[in-house]
Amino acid sequence: TSMSCVLEHLALTKPASAIVLTDGYIEEVDEHLIQDISATRFHAIVTRDGNPSALHRAGITYTQLDEVPS
Repeated sequence: TSMSCVLEHLALTKPASAIVLTDGYIEEVDEHLIQDISATRFHAIVTRDGNPSALHRAGITYTQLDEVPS
């Protein structure tokens, strides 16, 4: 996921809230982009097999999906 593109779009459009679905594998995020969207309630949903560590390092809140029971 190119999180910088997502954050730049949010900074430009300034929605009240936004959710992104990702596997968690994102590039390094510029802290200024996080600051630029501080007025937007932003949350990531991470796929069950994804890795949220980069989101955690960037300070982006997330929820990781559990395996769907059969």
